[in-house]
Amino acid sequence: MDKKTLNIVQYTGATLLILGILTFLVSVLGVGDRTLTMVGVGLVMGSVFIFMMGLFLVLSEELTLKFKKDDKRLNH
Repeated sequence: MDKKTLNIVQYTGATLLILGILTFLVSVLGVGDRTLTMVGVGLVMGSVFIFMMGLFLVLSEELTLKFKKDDKRLNH
């Protein structure tokens, strides 16, 4: 797998997830602002979406390279 891309996606997703959880907890437990709660939920959902899309892209690249290599082996 492409470690560099996977690490970037992993750290970006983790950072957004932590920010989303903290925003959600501050808004629910402290401030009580509904808008801030929705921002926290949106950050958590966005971080999961970014991580899943990045993982999908890395895995699809890996499978494409694997099948191209196998196809060359079968044709010769």
